Amino acid sequence: MMSLFGRAPAAPAGLTAASLLGAFESLGDNCEFGIAQRYAGIDPLGLFRLSSAPIADLTHAVETRFAHYGAPGDIEVRVGAGDYLFCHSRRYAFAYHTGDTAPRVKPADIVDREIRRVAYLKERLLADLAAGEKILVRKGPPGETEAAVRRLLAALRAIGPVTLLRVCAADAGAASSVTGQVANHVVWRGEGLMQGALPHFAPYAAATDADLEGWLAVCGRAYALRHSLVAPPPLAPAGPPLFAAPDTVRHTLPAAAPEPGALTGARPVSGLRPNRLHTVAAEIRLPEDFRGTRAALTFVEAAPHARREADPARRGTWQTVYTAARTRKRQSGAEVALMLAGPAGTAVETRNWRVTEGCLPGVG
Repeated sequence: MMSLFGRAPAAPAGLTAASLLGAFESLGDNCEFGIAQRYAGIDPLGLFRLSSAPIADLTHAVETRFAHYGAPGDIEVRVGAGDYLFCHSRRYAFAYHTGDTAPRVKPADIVDREIRRVAYLKERLLADLAAGEKILVRKGPPGETEAAVRRLLAALRAIGPVTLLRVCAADAGAASSVTGQVANHVVWRGEGLMQGALPHFAPYAAATDADLEGWLAVCGRAYALRHSLVAPPPLAPAGPPLFAAPDTVRHTLPAAAPEPGALTGARPVSGLRPNRLHTVAAEIRLPEDFRGTRAALTFVEAAPHARREADPARRGTWQTVYTAARTRKRQSGAEVALMLAGPAGTAVETRNWRVTEGCLPGVG
């Protein structure tokens, strides 16, 4: 809490998105916050970072110091959707993606590895709880009650002086259905418990659609509350653009392009650093008679990290769109383009294209 005497300290200068989200550790309920950390540029170790974790099971596991999770006979590896291999607990409804696929890898071949992994991460989490330095994040699914969260908090604080941030989804971008909070705001809910509201959660079937901007805003405010700062820490700015094109260009589909769309306005970019996050951003204007279904920027032949596509409901005005992607090892160049979907003749205008290193436009 902020001191009653004197001024609260200023936020640390030059905090990166990666270092901000690295001050937090996920306790589920799924992998969305862990994906947001990856989009910010980090992949920290964490027992529940990329795991499903129902709160009743999680609370019992904490109360018993994880004695049953990973105990003899508890861990099994199963083949899931898309032939991905998932590690499951027989005692709890915990599951996470192992990073392997069948038939290239057999489940029996990695069971011992996953047992060792769970054992190591249990001890690491218990040490983190005892230290109480990280802010723990509990992404609240629909129906998860405050009473259940407080039982979890009590179990956590029996181990150490932890701070728990409960994050709920806001209603219609305005107020949280649970607390009446404005989206992205964070408030204290009692000793050791904060609550924030994200504008929206990613669908459970598409956790890779994590809202990085929303998570950075919520975590920035939680960081400020936890450390009694005047304001959320400003994130380090991106460096000079590696590519800039201020001109206004009209893009038109010569033929119908169903989802996901067709590439148009491709531009080569050089000077990229390997294995780094880079962002392409631009302003886009959809005409009043826009008939398309999608307008988005893309790094050609690269999987997107954070992204914001054009809002088809916003017409006749400029809006900012962007996509971030990580370069491959030894990659120094790429091609960026507009992905447009719709009937033949679908047209948009773009201007102020910029490619910078970082996870979001203007963020280093």
